[in-house]
Amino acid sequence: MNATPVPPSGKKILPVVFGYDIAAYSFARIFHEAIGVRSLVVAEAARGPINDSRILGVRLVPEGTCEDESAFLATLDSIAREHADERLVLLVNTDEAVEFAAKNRSRLQRDWFLPYGSQAAVETANSKAAMAGIVTAIGLSAPARTRIDLEDPDAWKRDLKGVRFPVVVKPERGSDLGAYWNQGLRKVLPIPTRPQAYETFERWRRGGVRAPLIVQELIPGDDTVQWVVNGYVDSRGEVTACGSGRVLLGLHQPEYLGNAGIVLTEHAPDLVEQAGRIVTTVGLRGFFSMDVKIDPRDGVPRWLDLNPRIGRGHYYLKVAGVDLASAMLADMEGREGVYQTNSREGLFCIVPAGLANRRYIRDPELRRRARRARRRAVNPLAYGADRNVRRTFYRLANGLNQRRRMRAWYPRPTDSGF
Repeated sequence: MNATPVPPSGKKILPVVFGYDIAAYSFARIFHEAIGVRSLVVAEAARGPINDSRILGVRLVPEGTCEDESAFLATLDSIAREHADERLVLLVNTDEAVEFAAKNRSRLQRDWFLPYGSQAAVETANSKAAMAGIVTAIGLSAPARTRIDLEDPDAWKRDLKGVRFPVVVKPERGSDLGAYWNQGLRKVLPIPTRPQAYETFERWRRGGVRAPLIVQELIPGDDTVQWVVNGYVDSRGEVTACGSGRVLLGLHQPEYLGNAGIVLTEHAPDLVEQAGRIVTTVGLRGFFSMDVKIDPRDGVPRWLDLNPRIGRGHYYLKVAGVDLASAMLADMEGREGVYQTNSREGLFCIVPAGLANRRYIRDPELRRRARRARRRAVNPLAYGADRNVRRTFYRLANGLNQRRRMRAWYPRPTDSGF
């Protein structure tokens, strides 16, 4: 394992990760694998993925800290004072936190390295309407969609006349999810018919939902038509890491819908090239993650979302041979990073790899490839350098729970993926 790099400031690096889920642990793991460093994880609760770990320390903060700007700033200032002899990296993975970091860049960058874009670039990436316009402007394809405001029923009924059903409905800004979750707003909500859309929107309007919505044509196909592309853009605007994976099975419980459960680390050069064009057009810096579906009707990639952050399932790229931590560290040290993309095939699994089976993968050739790739199946929670009886018990119990959830929410593949 390499020694911890010392940037020009002469300070050792301390990754500071916000969150307590599998993405937070994966963040800590990629930096531990890259440079042997122990991250500081800041969380509002102690949860299974980050408990009983030797590769990270946990600092608990009051509930709501990460949603309150003044409390978040105070926490960061406190950490900076306590670790004045270290070079701090702010690692967050929610739309709100990335927006916060971009907005407060001038204040934070004295103490923190911020692997995120400018405020304008982050706002563009987080706007689904703006991103659809950029994708089509550079000659690529996005699903047909319209933007509606619930406060004007006559307008949204008129706008919906040009939309082909079934559709999926999303908040234009992911940061609105938390505010209206109890009213039924979801990251992705399928709606089969126009009358059901009218009924849903009217219920939300009466319930006080004021978030602008994107109504998007549903691209047909089960989970296997979806791909993920993740990477890193350095401070010069160069994409220094970018790789792809094919989703074999997604997560289907409502709070995680749209996230991958099993990914085959398949290299798709065209998707990687197109993703690079999109992120450089937006002007992003730092980590990014993207979702794209290959439309089975014509074989055209339909770009869905650009997230100006690393993404929940980012560890699939490490399985593919792409080290996002090393890409960021090269940028942090002012070095020109060596371009990285997929170099090996394997399975990334946050649900049991055995679910990549005949029940969920209907294409025989894809199923055979998944079976071969299972020889290199990786769950990011199963880290040899972080063995612990309690962690092993948690991981095995979590696998059983994931099987139960899959049976409850998605017992068989569907032609819509919902």
